[in-house]
Amino acid sequence: MRLPLFLALWIARQFSTISANDFSSFLSANASLAVVVDHDYMHKRGQNIIAHFEKILSDTIRENMKNGGINVRYFTWNAVRLKKDFLAAITVTDCENTWNFYKSTQETSVLLIAITDSDCPRLPINRALMIPMVDHGDEFPQIILDAKVQQILKWKTAVVFLDQSILDSNSMLVKSIVHESTTNHIAPISLILYKIDDSLRGQKKRSALRQALAQFAPFKHELQHQQFLVLSQFYEEIIEIAESLNMFHVNNQWMFFVLEELQRDFDANTITINLDEGANIAFALNATSPDCMDTLNCTITEISMAFVTSISRMILEEQSIYGEISDEEWESIRSTKQEKQDEILTYMKDYLKNNSRCASCAKWSVETAVTWGKSQENRKFRSAPTRDAKNRNFEFVKIGYWSPLLGFVCQELMFPHIEHHFRNITMDIVTVHNPPWQILTKDSRGVIVEHKGIVMEILKELSRALNFTYYLHEVKEDEFDYNLSSNESEELVGSMTFRIPYKVVELMQGNRFFLAAVAATVDELQNKPFNYTQPISVQKYSFITRQPDEVSRIYLFTAPFTLETWGCLMGIILVTAPVLYVINRLLPLHELKISGLSTMKNCFWYVYGALLQQGGMYLPKADSGRLVVGFWWIVVIVLVTTYCGNLVAFLTFPKFQPGVDFLGQLSHHKEISQYGLRNGTFFEKYTQSTTRKDFMDYMERAVIYSNGNAEDIAAVKSGRRVNIDWRINLQLIVQQHFEHDKECKFALGKEDFVDEQIALIVPSDSAYLNLINHHIDRLFRMGFIERWHQTNLPSMDKCSGRSLMRQITNHKVNLEDMQGCFLVLIFGFSTAVFVACIEFWYFRLYVQSNQRKRSVFAN
Repeated sequence: MRLPLFLALWIARQFSTISANDFSSFLSANASLAVVVDHDYMHKRGQNIIAHFEKILSDTIRENMKNGGINVRYFTWNAVRLKKDFLAAITVTDCENTWNFYKSTQETSVLLIAITDSDCPRLPINRALMIPMVDHGDEFPQIILDAKVQQILKWKTAVVFLDQSILDSNSMLVKSIVHESTTNHIAPISLILYKIDDSLRGQKKRSALRQALAQFAPFKHELQHQQFLVLSQFYEEIIEIAESLNMFHVNNQWMFFVLEELQRDFDANTITINLDEGANIAFALNATSPDCMDTLNCTITEISMAFVTSISRMILEEQSIYGEISDEEWESIRSTKQEKQDEILTYMKDYLKNNSRCASCAKWSVETAVTWGKSQENRKFRSAPTRDAKNRNFEFVKIGYWSPLLGFVCQELMFPHIEHHFRNITMDIVTVHNPPWQILTKDSRGVIVEHKGIVMEILKELSRALNFTYYLHEVKEDEFDYNLSSNESEELVGSMTFRIPYKVVELMQGNRFFLAAVAATVDELQNKPFNYTQPISVQKYSFITRQPDEVSRIYLFTAPFTLETWGCLMGIILVTAPVLYVINRLLPLHELKISGLSTMKNCFWYVYGALLQQGGMYLPKADSGRLVVGFWWIVVIVLVTTYCGNLVAFLTFPKFQPGVDFLGQLSHHKEISQYGLRNGTFFEKYTQSTTRKDFMDYMERAVIYSNGNAEDIAAVKSGRRVNIDWRINLQLIVQQHFEHDKECKFALGKEDFVDEQIALIVPSDSAYLNLINHHIDRLFRMGFIERWHQTNLPSMDKCSGRSLMRQITNHKVNLEDMQGCFLVLIFGFSTAVFVACIEFWYFRLYVQSNQRKRSVFAN
């Protein structure tokens, strides 16, 4: 009998549910708990721990479990292997056995709650609860271990400054810092340890601290990534000396443990009054309650209460849900063992956070500085801090605390700027419209609605990489900034970056703007209120002249051979014809003589006809004559083949007159009488200190122009003038004229000179210069900046060598190419007419006259 389909599906679901969740509900079975107390550990502590544990736990269950129950089994052997029936286990043993027991519980899926020794790597916080018994004053090794296990300090190297007295009282501190474990995923830290003699006072103490810190001070502008851990009572002196050595920059991380007994004696804002924004600094403050009781029995009591209340709370939740649904629905939605354990762990942590009084005697709160971009945040300009005020560039926030019970409980990263950079705050950026570097598009109200160009693309990528948004402040170009006259009606083609608008320079003072998104020529920084970033482009200068004219092709058919070759060719024709005539005339046998070669004229036309590959009507019969003709045909084949091949090449590839490829060649071209240079270029300033004679000669004769009329491109086009400018500006001129005239009339020099570096601008005291430079360098290495240059800067595609090669490939023979051919034909016709006249004259004067004389004589 076949079951209905829906019934079969329901039965399959029931079996799958049962097989997937075979752990009993608290409504049908009591929770099972194992208590494992190491016998050796009890002997070491000198007390019967398990007896105390049994009494405390039973009293707690009896007084707090109103519904359900907990089955507890006690063990004194730490190597016991628990079955899957157990929900959780509480252990009291040393660190090594705790970790071994944890590994065994992972196989049977048992929640572990461990009480162990101090200086022990913490168990995974999402899978177990570990309470190290840390004595007051000995918490530093455990704090360091917890910071590494919980990824609070993601350091690979560390420079540790600590007092000698702290090292003496915490013998395990150095071991905790360098501790590594592949099992626990604890990365090692390369350690540089400096012990501070805390008996020193006055100038000797400061001298020793400065000598130790100076070894890690940045050399020139090379800011390395370094991490510093300070456990010293001299933290104020260390901060002061490190600040004077410029060690609080964006790449360094500083973690200070403040050793004052009372937290209220410390004010982070006062300590950091002289530090500039951009520092990464955090303080751990002692928040230990002075009246807490730290005993093993007290800890066991709190752990027992936390576990029992968690189970009781879960039973109540299950009862409330079970009463509202059917048994089938309950079986399908009830929690698995893993889900129950996760919920128990969460409830226990919540209970211990709010109610623990003894298991967390040692407690340290952590404050970190939020500094990056504080002068720009919300676009509120802040004045510089004074001695009697708090540092407005620093905002210290409490990110959490550390306790032996829960380790680090943090709501924020220890150093938030290292990972999140500027934390999505809004930066003020000043810019100016200057294509192709900054191209601003505005609406009818003058609001910037779009920005693009090389600089703007870099700005967009910086904002993405450094996690900030930005607001653009446009600076209007003032005509007095550029010393322009009022009668200038035509703008120059291209752009320049040497002259920066005065308003931009003024706005960059006082660190009021994060960055000036303007392309600026890198110049000397003497008395300038700003700094340059790493160059984003290098522009080279070149010159523009008239393109050399193509050599006339009227004599194209003589071009394949030189004059010497043509002379030799005429010579061998004049020599070969007499040789052929003499050999034919001196033959001893009359039957071998050829009547067609019996005259010098016939021999000449025979040799000439062979040269034109017309062949001949006569062929010598004698071997001597045949040898002359045979070798002459070999010469003809070589001459004709060479001539035809070279003629094709000369037809395909045009030849130009000598042009100006290098600046030093200008003096040899007398037709160039005018030299031009754009006003305010870097080239003009560069020539003031150069030793190149051609540069100095050019500047002596150059006319400085500031507008399109004075640029006089028409004079350049006629060949009377040469102008020097950026190569990209000259390419733009060539491109525009090509689009207008549909032909290339200009040529750029092959020589590039005077590399002009282009960069962005930051305030002179900006803390983020090296950070910006690092990301600009990454953009260069990834090829983004080169791509933006190709997209935004003009090219020479229309008149480049590649374009000319395409024109040559697709070249059609025109009248200019063939005019030499027609000239040869006209020359031939003219010669023929001239010879015909001579023949007519010869016939009239000699032939007819002789005929008349003979007829008269005959009569």
